[in-house]
Amino acid sequence: MQKDKSLHFVTINGQQFKRLVFCDSSVAVEIERNLECFRGDGIFPNMVIRYEREIWVEFVQGSLIKEVDDSLVEKVAMFYSRVYSESPRLVETNKTLFPDRLDRDLHFLNQIGILSNGLLGEIRKSVDVLQPTHCWIGFDYTDPVKKNFVLHPKTHLLCAVDVEGLVCEHLIGMGAAKALVRWLNPFKSEFLRLLATKGAPDIQAYYGFIELCFLAQWTKRAFFERDWKAIKPDYFEGYRRL
Repeated sequence: MQKDKSLHFVTINGQQFKRLVFCDSSVAVEIERNLECFRGDGIFPNMVIRYEREIWVEFVQGSLIKEVDDSLVEKVAMFYSRVYSESPRLVETNKTLFPDRLDRDLHFLNQIGILSNGLLGEIRKSVDVLQPTHCWIGFDYTDPVKKNFVLHPKTHLLCAVDVEGLVCEHLIGMGAAKALVRWLNPFKSEFLRLLATKGAPDIQAYYGFIELCFLAQWTKRAFFERDWKAIKPDYFEGYRRL
């Protein structure tokens, strides 16, 4: 798949900026709109300008994540609690696109041989148990790899520097699921507990459905991006019939 953006670091009068150039101005407009909802919070870089199909943000100085411990888990929970608390909506799950998208993604993974017929059938039975009647829709941050966060030296907050990962009208929790699957897994229960205590919508009761939606979408995308190391059928074994 072709890259849909270019990234440049610019210094003007001693001040550093990050300049993103997209293939379409509509992408830049959406990113600008999403970022403006969190202006002044310190969890994303400050917007400078959207100029046609370009986004300029301030460059954020800070330290990268080095050690994953209880203190960091709390900071990640604080970050996501702020994201998830911005205009969430509780809706009927069957009226969203996510059940159909999950089934479509699982079907495709079976078609290309990643999921066996037997495993697919077991997972579909589990979906009947895991899918909630209602779910929370809203903002999410979808690319929480460790290199995309810096710890601000003054606020001591985590700041997500890869701004295109901020999306709206998303199944709340899918972004956090990426971190929980990849590098926060030992702290999953504690993270979900902290998330609820910090005022975010409580997704603990149906987190299994959220994680399965993420795994199916992520694995499908990895196939098209030829990221073979990210394709791990074993992740789905835990979703045999519950």
